[in-house]
Amino acid sequence: MSRDLVSFGVLGTVELRVAGRPATPLAPAVRALLARLVLAAGRVVSADALTDALWGDQPPADATNALQLRVSKLRRALVATGAGGELLVTRAPGYQLAVASAAVDAYRFERLLERARSVTTGDGPAAALACFDEALRLWRGPALADVGDAEWALAEAARLEELRLGAVEDRLELLLEAGRQAEAVADLERLVAAHPLRERLHRLLMLALYRGGRQADALTAYHALRHRLADELGIDPAPELQALAEAILRQQVPAPTPPAAPPMAGPADRPAATQTRTAPAPLPAPRTPQRGDLPRRLASVIGRQDDVHRVLDRLREARVVTLTGPGGVGKTTLALEAVRHADDALADRVHLVRLAALPSGTDLPEAVAGQLGVAAGGPGPTATAALVAWLGADRSLVVVDNCEHVIDEAAELVEQLVAVCPAVTVLTTSREALAVPGETQLAVAPLGVPDGPADLARLGDSPAVALFVDRARAVRPGFVLDETTAPVVADICRQLDGMPLAIELAAARVKALPPGEIAARLHDRFALLTAGARTGEARHRTLRATLDWSHDLLSEAERRLLRRLAVFRGGWDLAATEQVCAFDGLAAEEVLDLLFRLVDRSLVVPDPTTGRFRLLVTIREYAAARLAEVGETETARDRHLGYFTELAERYGPHARTDADAWARLTEEHDNFRAAVDRCLERTDGVDAGLRLADALFLFWNYGPRYEGVRALTALLAAGDTAPAARASALQRIGLLGVYYPTAQTRAAARESLAEFERLGDPVNTATSRLVVAWEGQYDGDADRYRAMVAQAGRERGDTDDPWWHGTVCYVEGLLDLRTGAFERSAEQWRRSLEFTRKDGDRLLPAGILAHLGVALREAGRPDEAIATLEEAAAEARSNPSPHSLAFTLVQLAHTRLDRGEVDGVPAMLADADETARRSGNPRCQAWAAWGRARIAYADGDAVSAADECRRAVDLLKEREFPWARRRLWTLAADAAAAAGRPQEADAARRAAADLAAGR
Repeated sequence: MSRDLVSFGVLGTVELRVAGRPATPLAPAVRALLARLVLAAGRVVSADALTDALWGDQPPADATNALQLRVSKLRRALVATGAGGELLVTRAPGYQLAVASAAVDAYRFERLLERARSVTTGDGPAAALACFDEALRLWRGPALADVGDAEWALAEAARLEELRLGAVEDRLELLLEAGRQAEAVADLERLVAAHPLRERLHRLLMLALYRGGRQADALTAYHALRHRLADELGIDPAPELQALAEAILRQQVPAPTPPAAPPMAGPADRPAATQTRTAPAPLPAPRTPQRGDLPRRLASVIGRQDDVHRVLDRLREARVVTLTGPGGVGKTTLALEAVRHADDALADRVHLVRLAALPSGTDLPEAVAGQLGVAAGGPGPTATAALVAWLGADRSLVVVDNCEHVIDEAAELVEQLVAVCPAVTVLTTSREALAVPGETQLAVAPLGVPDGPADLARLGDSPAVALFVDRARAVRPGFVLDETTAPVVADICRQLDGMPLAIELAAARVKALPPGEIAARLHDRFALLTAGARTGEARHRTLRATLDWSHDLLSEAERRLLRRLAVFRGGWDLAATEQVCAFDGLAAEEVLDLLFRLVDRSLVVPDPTTGRFRLLVTIREYAAARLAEVGETETARDRHLGYFTELAERYGPHARTDADAWARLTEEHDNFRAAVDRCLERTDGVDAGLRLADALFLFWNYGPRYEGVRALTALLAAGDTAPAARASALQRIGLLGVYYPTAQTRAAARESLAEFERLGDPVNTATSRLVVAWEGQYDGDADRYRAMVAQAGRERGDTDDPWWHGTVCYVEGLLDLRTGAFERSAEQWRRSLEFTRKDGDRLLPAGILAHLGVALREAGRPDEAIATLEEAAAEARSNPSPHSLAFTLVQLAHTRLDRGEVDGVPAMLADADETARRSGNPRCQAWAAWGRARIAYADGDAVSAADECRRAVDLLKEREFPWARRRLWTLAADAAAAAGRPQEADAARRAAADLAAGR
C-alpha cells in the first residue's frame, strides 16, 4: 500500500488510519510502541530507547525477546489494518516507522501553527484563523490518552497540550482583533475555569467582556484573579493586567483595529487584458440564515449525519416536518443540528420555540408570541394574528420543540401559520405526529448498536459506542476503548437499545464506576441512570423522568395496555396482544385501536413488513414496573404462558418438516424463553413447563440445544413429576447433548434408559439406549457401543418408522467415522439420508451430507467430498439449520485447505464461527479456530497459529473424533515450537502421541 494513504494519530487516543477506512484503535500491547515510533517521525529509535519507553526501570528478564514480540505484534496489527507490515523497518540500532512527518497528526498540527503565526493578514485575521481552526480540529482528546503514565509519554503529552492551549489562546486573540468577542466569551470562561492561574486567558476574557458591553463583569473577572493569586501564590497580577483593569475602569480600552481594505484598482491600474474582457465572478458561497434564537451546541452530535441530511431533504419537500420518537431518542438534538446545517436556499431566518416548560392549559399562541418577542395583543386568535403579521412573507423556518403535551393546540397553530404565511416552513419535534394536512413524519431511530461480538475497530465505528466513549471522556478524560472495555460498552449500548439519553446517563457513571459494574447494574437502570445535566430540562435529568413524561400523557386505557405489553419478549403480533392483554377492564375489540395509539405516541415500535410490534428494552422495563405497581404481573404472565404454550403445541411437532412452522417458532423464540421462565417461577409450574418443553423439543434440537438442556434441567430440579414424564425429559436432555456431550447429558441419557427399562416401555428404552450409544462417536469401546445399537434395534422390534432407521444409520456412521472405517461410514450416511428424506425432514439432510463429505474426504476422495459439502451448504442455507450450516462450512474450509486452496477460506471460517457462536456450538467454533491456525502457520505466523490451536483445544475438550484431535495436537505442537514455546510444544506432542496410541 502507498505510504501516502496511511496516517497516524496521537492527538487523542493512538490511532492508525488507512484511506477509505475508519480509524483503527490499537491493542494495548502495541499502542505505546507505535506512539513512540510515530513521534520519532521517520527516525530510527534504538532498541534501548524503546525498551525504556515500554517498561521503564522494570524491564522483563529477556528484554530483547520481549521487544521483538511487541514489534511482531505491531507488524501484524499494521497488516491487519491494511497499512502493510513493511512500514515497520528493522534498522540498526533499533526500529523505524518509515513514514513522513506529514502522516502524523502531531507534526501536521505544529506545521499549521507555524503557518498560522506567520501568515500575512492583509484580508484581516481570516487566513490565520482558518489555519488555527484546521490545526485544532486535529485534536480528538488529550494527547496520547491511552498510552499510560510512562515518563516520556507524560512529558510529550504535556508539551503537546501546552502547544494546543497556546494555539487556542492565539485563535481567541485573533477573534478579539476581528471584533468577534461574542464568539469568544463562552470559550474563555470555560478555559479560565480550567486554568485559573493562566494570566493571558484572564486578559483575553477581560477584553472580550468589556468589548461586549460587560464592563462590570470584566472588572469582576480581574478581581477574582487578583484574589486567587494573592491567596494561593502571594503575588499580584502582571503589570499588563493591572494596566488593562485600569483602562477598563476608565473606559479607555482601545477598540480593535479593523483590517484595511485592499485598494480599488482603477481602469488605468488594470492590465490591458482585464480592460477588454471581464473575468467571471466566483460563485458566492451559500449564505447562512439568521439563527439568533438557536442555542450554541455544547456537546458533539454523534451518529446523526445521515439523519441531518434526511431532515433537510424533507424540509425542502414539505412545509411541515415532524420528528417523532420516544423520549430520549434525540429528536431535539437532531432538529437543532439539522437547522444549523440549513442554508439560505431553505430559509432566511430561523426561529426556535420550546414548548416543554409550558403547563397544560397555557394559551399556546400567546406563549409562542412571547418566546419570539412578538407583541401578542391578547390570547388566542389575537396572538395568532400577531404571529402571522410578524412572520409575513419572510422565508422563515420555525422550529417548534416538544409538542406532545399540547399536541392539539400545537397542531392548530402550525396549520394556521403555514396556511396564511406562504413562505414559512415548520419543523416540529413530538412523541406523536401533529396530523395536520401536508405534514411529513420522520421517525427518529435510536443509534446503531453492535450486533454481537466484533473486532475493536468495528465496535468503535458503532454510533452508540462512539457516543458513550465521547461522553465518558467528558467526565473521565483517560477513558479508553480497548479490548477490555469495548465489549462491555457494546453490551451497555445494546441493553439501552442505542437510546442516546440513556447512553449519556450511563456514560456519566464512568466517573465513579467501571463499565463492567455499570453493565451489571442495568437491571435496575432507573436507579442507576440519574446523572443528567443540572441545566437540562427536568424530564431529561433521569431516565425515569423521561418515561414518566410520556406515561402521564396517556389515557387510562393506553396505560393499561402499555404495562401489559411488558410481558412480551422480542416482539409480538396483534393476535397475541388481543389474547394476552384483554382482561380486567380491557376488551379484545379495544386492543387494536389502543395499540395503534401507542405506536403513534412512539412507545411501541411497529414492523410493517411483518405485522409485529416490540418495546424498546428500557420502555419494557418501565412498563413492567408499572405492571407490578398495580398487581397485574402474575395474571398477565400466566396468560402469556398459556398463549405461547398453545402456539408451541400447534407448530412445534412440525418444526423439521414445515418451513412455515420453523419460521413461526423462530419468530417467537424470545417469548418461549419467557414462558419457560414463568413456569420456573411458579410453585406449580413443573408440569406446565414440561408440557411446553415437549412442544419445543424439535425446535431446540435443530436450533438452540444448550437452551433446551438448561430449561429441562431446571424444570426437573424445580419439583417432582410423574416417572414417565421425568424419564422423557432426561432422554431429551441426552438427545440435545449428543454432539457435544457433558457429564450431565451423559448421566441424563443413562438415567432415562434405566427409568424406561423399569417402566417397561420398550420403544423409549430403545431410543434411550441409542442415545447412550451415540456417545461412542468420540471415545470409549466402539464395539460395545455397536452392540448397544444392535440391542436397541431388537428392543424396538419391527418398524417402518423412517426416523428410527435413519437415526440408527446416523449413529453407526458416526462410529465408523470415529474408528476410521471411512468407506463404510459413507455408505451409512447415504442410507441415513434416504430414510431422513423419506421422513420429510427438511433440516437434518444438510448435516448428513456434511458428514458424508467428511467420510469421502478421509477416504481419499476430495473431489467428491467438496461436491457433497457444497451441496450440504446449499441445503443448509435453503432450509436454515444453524448447526448443519456451521459444521458444513468448517468442513468445506478444511477440505479446501487440504488441497492448498486458501482463497475465500477465511471468510468461510468467519461465517461458520459466527453461526456457531450464535447457536451455541463450541465444536464448530473449535474447527473454525483450527482453520485459522492452519492459515496462520502456512503464512509463517507461528504465534497466531499457536494461539488459535490453544483456543480450538479448549473448545473441543474431548468432544471430537480421535484422529481429528490428533491432527490438531500435532499442529499445536509444531506452531508452539516455532513460536518459541517449548513447554507448550512438548505437552501438545504428548497429547498427540497418546491419541495415536489409543490412550
